[in-house]
Amino acid sequence: MTIVSVIRASGVAGLALILSACALFAPPYDATLDQKTTAAYESVAKLAAQAEMGLYQDKATYPGAVDTYATIQGALAVVAVRAASAPVAGRRAEDARGATVGFIKGCSAQVSGLATLHRTYGLVPGTGATTAMMISCDQAAKAVGAMKN
Repeated sequence: MTIVSVIRASGVAGLALILSACALFAPPYDATLDQKTTAAYESVAKLAAQAEMGLYQDKATYPGAVDTYATIQGALAVVAVRAASAPVAGRRAEDARGATVGFIKGCSAQVSGLATLHRTYGLVPGTGATTAMMISCDQAAKAVGAMKN
């Protein structure tokens, strides 16, 4: 065996080891999960933009926004179930899956909190009412997107 073939064999074995390690540290990438999480995040961003533009200043506007909240919550529930059922090959991948589900559920909790605030008081622009929701949902979208790498 020549030195070149030994280096090639080592390189191929190393690449195989690196690729198999990915499966141990992260759940497999799910394009549907990524797309659905991104779509939910875009809906959250639109809701936040509408609130910051003054559409929901009065609590009387809440009934008109219920469908928006319900659509977002339904989408987040679907992606949480899908993320939680992703197959994993090791303990660290299972931990990563759990963290991803946690980020999605955190986003959902922030949407619920904003809905409660809206229903009770209305959403006054410039008060930061939408900030926590946007940050939490951004983390969820990034966690799901990170599986791609």
